[in-house]
Amino acid sequence: MKQKRILASLICGALMALTACSPSSEAAASSIKAVESGDYEGAVSIADGAIAEGADKMSYRAKGIGLMGQGMYEEAVKTFEMALACSNGIIDAADLDISHYLAVAEFLSGDAAAALSTVDAITALRAKDDGAYFLKGKIELAMGDKAGALADFDRTLELDDDNYDRYVGIYEELHAKGYDQDAAAYLEKAMTAGNRLSDYNKGILEYYLGAYTDARGDLENARKSGSSQNLILYLGRTYEALGDPSYAVTLYEEYIRENPSAGAVYEELATCRIKQGDYEGALSTIEAGMNAGGGEGRQGMMFDRVVAYEMLYDFETAAKYMEEYLAEYPDDEAAKRENIFLGTR
Repeated sequence: MKQKRILASLICGALMALTACSPSSEAAASSIKAVESGDYEGAVSIADGAIAEGADKMSYRAKGIGLMGQGMYEEAVKTFEMALACSNGIIDAADLDISHYLAVAEFLSGDAAAALSTVDAITALRAKDDGAYFLKGKIELAMGDKAGALADFDRTLELDDDNYDRYVGIYEELHAKGYDQDAAAYLEKAMTAGNRLSDYNKGILEYYLGAYTDARGDLENARKSGSSQNLILYLGRTYEALGDPSYAVTLYEEYIRENPSAGAVYEELATCRIKQGDYEGALSTIEAGMNAGGGEGRQGMMFDRVVAYEMLYDFETAAKYMEEYLAEYPDDEAAKRENIFLGTR
């Protein structure tokens, strides 16, 4: 296996500061803004311009994130390695942050062993990095090491037991692998926090536990203090689960009007409309969401577009968009199977 450049190489002093690495924080910030708006190609272009003029590690970091957003994980790995090569040999918070991204990119590129090695290098330097232990658990779970994953999930909660998003994240990882009993145990553990739980956190936990009526009440209470993208997503899903998708659509539409770049909400709205049989409406939503940049909902919208055209029996257009999807996300096995079906139409 190809030896990856990780933090251990920085410790040993193998990577010295490169003369081409000079400060370019303004360009890096512009590139990250492009990432946040869902313009991953623009982010890479901005970062490349800075790199051509002699950029620092933050511009490489921004480029790497932009490449990940496009599903170009192997290229992202190389870029994050170049970012680390810009270090002056003194490991700082930026190096550790970049290493987190490197581990994720390695994992998504299919090199779980390298990702695990990178995370181990992070925890060797920062033993109380709860995010690193959570990532390590995800990697171990994917590698079939359930016991190791549970130990690291427990470790991340020991370090930050008030992080309710983490409980949900652990639940989702275990549920995806079919370990529903273990998954539910983490939600129950979170619920025992009692009065420390906000209405928002309690509502999300109740949603995952299937207590939809309770979840609706708590999430609606949370909305009285203001809406966020995640709150609207979970509240909408709760109304869908309670058999009221029309009101869920209203929630999504209202949020998008005030937050036109909320890619994940466009994706949820498109999916909801597909479930309702409103395929043309779903396509209009996807077009609007993609024009707004797509953001974190880009991949889901691209796949939903294929589904919508299939449901409209326009298999030629569906096949065209599936080709675009697989060019951007070549590791999606479910999409590959769907593409085989399209090839028979």
